[in-house]
Amino acid sequence: MRMDAPGRGHGFTLVELMVTLAVVAILAGIAVPTMQELAERQRVAAAMHGMTTELAMARTAAISSRMPVTLCPSRGDGLCSGGTDWSRGWLLYRDPARQGQPRSPNDVLRDETAPVHTSIRILSSSGRVRVRYRPDGLSPGTNLTLRVCAGERLHAEIIVNNAGRARWRKAAPGRPCETRA
Repeated sequence: MRMDAPGRGHGFTLVELMVTLAVVAILAGIAVPTMQELAERQRVAAAMHGMTTELAMARTAAISSRMPVTLCPSRGDGLCSGGTDWSRGWLLYRDPARQGQPRSPNDVLRDETAPVHTSIRILSSSGRVRVRYRPDGLSPGTNLTLRVCAGERLHAEIIVNNAGRARWRKAAPGRPCETRA
């Protein structure tokens, strides 16, 4: 049995404390970027699933109401923007006359404003800036591709085919987000 000398303190030395703090700092330096990437991936997934759900809802609304329905990027005042950026929100509205804008506020079925995080962008090709569903659920015309980007990187694409169905695919790592198509 060992006896400690009287008056001798118990605890950590300054060197032990500095080594511990250095290890904690290194581990935090490794963990923070990983957590940021995880948060970004989750924001992209939420935007992608939200947009895919909205497309399915638009198709269902057209079929159930037996009336053409349009989904377009919103400019924030209950009208379609006419642009390719869906990040600020979108409108879902009845469009029996195919006017490209809601005739009245009563025609608007959903008005999603700023549904995604500010670092996430959803962009469509300039050739097709809106999705129109016929009463049979079809979406004639060319396929629509919506690009889901975080910063300058493309993370995923949502493709709407002529049958009106939306599917998504992950983008190749490091692929840039093209602002025009």
